[in-house]
Amino acid sequence: MKNGEAARVVTNDELRVEAKLENVRRIGDFVRGFGRRMGLPEDTLFDIDLAVEEASTNTVRHAYASGPVGDILVQIKAVDDAVIITVTDWGLPLNAEVTLLPDVGASLEARTEGGMGLHLIYALMDSVTREPTTAPGQPNILTLTKQLVN
Repeated sequence: MKNGEAARVVTNDELRVEAKLENVRRIGDFVRGFGRRMGLPEDTLFDIDLAVEEASTNTVRHAYASGPVGDILVQIKAVDDAVIITVTDWGLPLNAEVTLLPDVGASLEARTEGGMGLHLIYALMDSVTREPTTAPGQPNILTLTKQLVN
């Protein structure tokens, strides 16, 4: 994008499903369908799909772990030379203990439990931002960006 130009949204899709493990496959189908319609390279689509699957699984297992099942909203759009995905839930706020990425260089015995999914998401995507809620019922928003190489 040139200086001063507005971003050009090529396409924008969304899917809202109940946060259950059986719907993670449906989310994957949605993401792959978008990627194929956009003509994304298979390796790029694989990275996006895996990151969104991990994020969705984390949402099912952690955001709604101790309360009623809620929804996951996945929004995906192609903007100029990037794909931007937001995964939103209205469950529990992100646990502060997993906000730091794990030390993957540490021995297995020294590593803290959890956080490997976040490590994978960060490794697969070019940009990751997390906006955790401060109270249950408010949205947790995870934004994933993958640059498209021409």
